[in-house]
Amino acid sequence: MEDYNYQGNTAAVNVPYPDETALQKQNELQERRMVRKTSSGVGFFVLVYYLVMMTSSVVLTLVVRGMRIATADNENMLNSFLQMAYMTMAPLIAAFFYRVISRKRLSDAFSKSHVPFKRLVPMVLLGMMVAMLANQLATMFDSNISLFHLYNNVPDMDKANTSLDMILSFVVTAIVPAFAEEFAFRGIVMGSLRKHGDAFAIIGSAVLFGAMHGNTTQIIFAFTLGLIFGYIDCKANSIVPSIIIHFANNFYAILHDILSSALKDDAAVMLIYTLIIGAFYLLGLLSFVYLARAEKGFFKMTNEDNTTLTISLKDKIAAYLTNAGVIISLSLFLIETLGFLSTSAT
Repeated sequence: MEDYNYQGNTAAVNVPYPDETALQKQNELQERRMVRKTSSGVGFFVLVYYLVMMTSSVVLTLVVRGMRIATADNENMLNSFLQMAYMTMAPLIAAFFYRVISRKRLSDAFSKSHVPFKRLVPMVLLGMMVAMLANQLATMFDSNISLFHLYNNVPDMDKANTSLDMILSFVVTAIVPAFAEEFAFRGIVMGSLRKHGDAFAIIGSAVLFGAMHGNTTQIIFAFTLGLIFGYIDCKANSIVPSIIIHFANNFYAILHDILSSALKDDAAVMLIYTLIIGAFYLLGLLSFVYLARAEKGFFKMTNEDNTTLTISLKDKIAAYLTNAGVIISLSLFLIETLGFLSTSAT
């Protein structure tokens, strides 16, 4: 049998190995495109969420006025029901369009892990400690911008005067936002971004969450909360902890009106507030120690994702900030934020 050992023109048939550096750059470019596409999707989701909330609040208010059913006695109650309506409608309508356009199941963005009670409690207490810190940061920021004669002229909430007003205020301020905003930001937004890495998802969702609040003081506060909400949810693999922390934080915000109405003593209210803040700091620190000792790696976050190649977190953030959805949303929120700033206090 003849041995055919072809020794012809090898230059014509040999295929050179692909340049590994060029291949890596091509893969990195592809991953940046994937990050940009996902980011643009959640950016438009938040844009629709915001526009629906603003539009529906105006439309519903005009409808109520047109019906002429508002009186001095029921005005606060009607306003509360209107707020509940548009705060609930906004994430649901935005989620519907996101589902139709992206062709992705919303359930894929939501983690469904059960969080044991012994993990849930310290996570919530840690989150509330950070919320107290965030509130202090926001207050300091507000005080500092006033040195430059700049003020956030955001309308105050209507003060609850009756028991029914207090109940409705509790629902509108503490319950509805805890579910609606966590569904939107830690559910759909962060859940969609998590395939590109938890660290990236936490930062990306916190940026939009903070920016949507529309004034410099609340942006600082909400962004910090967004970071701890996202971090704890990623560690728990569930949005349940952030819902509870969000509720507790918002309830803390309206507690002053409840205590003032019940006690009629500003000094006693201030003492109770101080004790509550101190308790959250103490329990939060104890929870930090417990979680650090009980769960190895709890306070570590990586840039790993579920792709074969992981670009740097810096590159992911750059891709996040350079796409149509996020740019349009952040631009709109910036305009709103500047609109609330003025050179005189109201």
